[in-house]
Amino acid sequence: MIHQEKPGKLASTPDDHSHAGDDHSHDQGDHSHAHGHGESGHNHAHGHVPTGSDGKVSRLFKISLIFTALFVIFQFTAGLLVNSLALISDAGHNLTDAMALGFSWFALVVARRSPDNRKTFGYHRAGILAATLNAVTLVLIALYVFYEGAQRIIHPEPVEGGVVALVAAVALLLNGGIALAFFQTSKYDLNVRSAFIHILGDTLSSVGVIIAGLATLFTGMVIFDPLISILIGVFILWSSWSIIKEATNVLLEGIPDGLDMVSLMRDLMAIPNVNSVHDLHVWTLGGSNRMLSCHILTNETTLHEANETVQAIKTMLIDKYQIHHATIELECENCSMPGELYCTVINTRD
Repeated sequence: MIHQEKPGKLASTPDDHSHAGDDHSHDQGDHSHAHGHGESGHNHAHGHVPTGSDGKVSRLFKISLIFTALFVIFQFTAGLLVNSLALISDAGHNLTDAMALGFSWFALVVARRSPDNRKTFGYHRAGILAATLNAVTLVLIALYVFYEGAQRIIHPEPVEGGVVALVAAVALLLNGGIALAFFQTSKYDLNVRSAFIHILGDTLSSVGVIIAGLATLFTGMVIFDPLISILIGVFILWSSWSIIKEATNVLLEGIPDGLDMVSLMRDLMAIPNVNSVHDLHVWTLGGSNRMLSCHILTNETTLHEANETVQAIKTMLIDKYQIHHATIELECENCSMPGELYCTVINTRD
């Protein structure tokens, strides 16, 4: 949302209003209120400021994508030559890794674009969409591996275990190195984490393929190849679930993971001059971009005191909940619209 106010004055909000991003609106009736962002005059947007870290991650995506794409060709060819389903399935997973890296890289570039008159919240959700697409491809790959693994169990085919183990060892070095490079950033960005899960899955898959290759080489039993492939498929399916779950929560504007609404309500009520809180909404644009909007019932107060109350609330939200953008509306009478989404009114302090 792009918003501008006159210096030294809290903006008065019309009787019928809405907050972009939380999809709520209501008539204000007879109560008076002030719409505060914690500063007397400003012009701000929900944008992302490119940093040196962004440039580093972007270069990492580019390098990883090139090496992964080249290795997919090598591994798939080797799998065909030695008739190894484990190698072919791992090459297929590596192909989705290359796709995942491409999608995530593109989403990272798009997300860095500044907000405009058509996308006032910016393009942060591009990363969430990329993460969802990556997770869906993981599920499809897992289903394919299950099918092919079952076919190989029913109709066994000879496999050259030594070559399988050697190619998988090269894959392990490549994927392990890329996974380590992405590990730290993946903790804070769902888009990067979806790519990291792809790479981590291939790293563990490579370990499985090495085991299958060595077991086939020393025992002569070809059953290890499809069995390991099915185990790889189980891991792929399991790892994709957390990505789909988190991405869906973001797209449905659910509460950010790890945030306790009850504790947040109590902390808001602990702020001086806050008598009740209602119409409270918390959501995220993606990653660490947490947003909040709420109505605060206060005593009759001056504009200066009202601004101090808003500043105290925003400081608490930043320090304790990492919420850096809050739209706070101050009111002088009780909420007239009980029953709204999470419209909880607390008239007395605990």
